[in-house]
Amino acid sequence: MNRILKKGVCFISIIFLISCGTNKITTENKDVNTQPNSKYKKSRKAYSGKLNNSEYGEIIKKIEMELKTTIPNNKSILVNFNQKAPNCLSVRLSEKDNIQVAKNRIRISSQISSNNNTIDFFVYTKDSYNKEIYEKMPEFILDSGFFYENVFTEHQNCEAILIIKPNGDFHKYYGEDYYTEVDFFLEKN
Repeated sequence: MNRILKKGVCFISIIFLISCGTNKITTENKDVNTQPNSKYKKSRKAYSGKLNNSEYGEIIKKIEMELKTTIPNNKSILVNFNQKAPNCLSVRLSEKDNIQVAKNRIRISSQISSNNNTIDFFVYTKDSYNKEIYEKMPEFILDSGFFYENVFTEHQNCEAILIIKPNGDFHKYYGEDYYTEVDFFLEKN
């Protein structure tokens, strides 16, 4: 009886160890804040200002080179940016939901841009969350490091936007769900 009990305990212990091993959560995203809590709210930042003619011309030229495009003189620019960062609400979503979110972002950005004489772009870094999704979508452009190092220099949120109007007015916002910011800034004279 004692021998059967020892074998039973040994068998149960092995099953327990194996099952614990297979249920172990291994994710590189475990340190990411995925909740719209106070930490997330404090990480959001917004900056507005005005570029002089020289600054405007210089940044437009650099953006055109980076995005391999020509930006019409009378159009505003909207850059939607994605990066890996410690605050990212979308990390908690499934792949299917993130695909839908990316499609919705494209649709909303296109609609706002169309209504406000704006050309929009989607840029992501090589280590951004959901890069596997962005790689398959022609609207998304891989950042060479230009935007990460020179434009979006704060790295606390996984999404950000930059808007530059033809008159030099600009607005930069770090945080997700930013289309109210975009709409408000573009409609403002």
